[in-house]
Amino acid sequence: MGLCNEVPMLQRDDKGRIIANAFSHKGADSALKANDDLSMLLGREALASLVGQQYHGVRDIDTVLGYTINPEVKDFQARYDRRGLASTIVDEPAKTAWRKPPTVKDGSDGTSEFIKAWVKLRKRLNVYHYMERVDRLSGIGSYGVLLIGSKTGELSEPLTAVPGPEDIIFLSPFSETYAKIKTYEADTKNPRFGQPVMYRIRVGGDLISTRALKTTDVHYTRVIHVAEGLLENEVFGEPRLKKVFNRLEDLDKIVGSSAEGFWQAAAPNFNITPKKDFDLDPTAMSDAADELQKVLHGLQRYIASEGIDIETLNGTIASPKDAFDVVMSLISGKTGIPKRILLGSERGDLASSQDQSNWLGRVSERQEQFCEPKILRALIQRFIDIGALPAPSGGEYGVEWEDLFYLNELEIARVHSLNALAVKNMTGEGGSVVTDEEKREMLGLPPKAEDVE
Repeated sequence: MGLCNEVPMLQRDDKGRIIANAFSHKGADSALKANDDLSMLLGREALASLVGQQYHGVRDIDTVLGYTINPEVKDFQARYDRRGLASTIVDEPAKTAWRKPPTVKDGSDGTSEFIKAWVKLRKRLNVYHYMERVDRLSGIGSYGVLLIGSKTGELSEPLTAVPGPEDIIFLSPFSETYAKIKTYEADTKNPRFGQPVMYRIRVGGDLISTRALKTTDVHYTRVIHVAEGLLENEVFGEPRLKKVFNRLEDLDKIVGSSAEGFWQAAAPNFNITPKKDFDLDPTAMSDAADELQKVLHGLQRYIASEGIDIETLNGTIASPKDAFDVVMSLISGKTGIPKRILLGSERGDLASSQDQSNWLGRVSERQEQFCEPKILRALIQRFIDIGALPAPSGGEYGVEWEDLFYLNELEIARVHSLNALAVKNMTGEGGSVVTDEEKREMLGLPPKAEDVE
C-alpha cells in the first residue's frame, strides 16, 4: 500500500490549538516530513496544555485564573509597549550590559589597520548604540536582527564583498515582530542547515498602523541574527517575558483590583429607603435622590427629605502590598533582576548593595557569554568576511569589558576612612613605618601636589 500524497497542513482553531484539517498534494517524502512536524508540534502543545491541569484534567488552572495560554510574540510586544515593568524586564539586561562599551584590541596599541578602521567605522555608525538596541529588541520575541545597510547590491541579494568600510552606510535593528523568517536552509550537508536564508522585514512606512507599509526580502548575509537562551536550535531563543508572563498578569489583577477598590470606596454609596410605616408621597424618592445629587456634585451639605432614611454604604480596601511583594519576589527570582531595580528604587541599604553585586555579576557573565560572541564578534566577523574591515594583526583580536561595579560617594568615603585607620595602625606609637607616598596611595589620594600637573 503506497503512501498517501495528501499532506496534512497545520492550522489552528479559534483557541489557538493546532489542528490538521487541511491537505495539500505532495510527494511521499513531504508527507512523512509534514507528519513528523505535525507530531512534534502536537506533542509540544499537548505538554504545554498539561501544565495547568489538576485532578486528572478536572481543573484547568490557566483557564480558571484567566491566564493567556501559549502567549505569542504579539502578546509579549503588547506588554512591552504598555507595561512599564515588562519593558524593564526586557530592557534592563541589555542596558546594563552595554552601559560601558567594550574595547577591541589586537595587541598593536591601536596602530594596526584593523583597529584604526574599526574605531572609525564604530564612531561613524554609532555601532554600540545599535548593538544595545538589537539586544533589547531580541528579548521581546524569540530573536532580533541587525540589518547592515550597504551600497552594494539589493537587500535580497547575498552580500559577499564590499569595496571598503565606506560602503557600509547604516545599521538598523528589528524585533521578531517586524522581521519574519521567510525561508530556511534545507540542505542537510550545508553547515547552516535549519537556519534562515531569507527574511521578510518591514523596513518602512507606518509601523503602528497598516498605512504605507513597506516590506522587503533580505538575505541572511545582510543581517546579524541575535537570539538569547537557545536550546534546541540556533534560531529561536526564549523571550524574556515568557517564564514570568503569568506573574505579570497576576500583577494586573492585584494593582487593577486595588485601584478599582479604592475608587469604589473613595466614592461612597448610599442606600435610600422609606421609613417604616410612613406613607410616602409618590415623588418623595425622586426628590431625595435629587437632594443627594446636590450634595455629591454641588456645595450643599444637607439633605432635606421627609420619611426617608439615607444610609452610607462604606466599603473596605484590602492592602495589596503583601500579594504584590510575593509576585514581585517571584519575578525577581526568575529574571535575576533585583526588586529595587525592577521598581526603580535607589535606596542604598546593605541588602540592595548585595543584590546589586549579584546582579552585576550575572550581567558580566552575560557580556562574555552572549553579548560578545553573539553580537559584537558576529558583527565584526561579518565586516571582516565582506571586506569592510581588514583582518586583525596576528589574525586575532580581544575584547575587554570595563568593570560594571562602581562606588558611590558614601562608599568611597567609607573606603578612605578604613584606609586612614589602616595607616594609623601601621604607623603606631614608635613612628611611621610607611612612606608619605605609600600613605597617600592607601588613602586614595594623588601623588604630592608638585608631582601633579
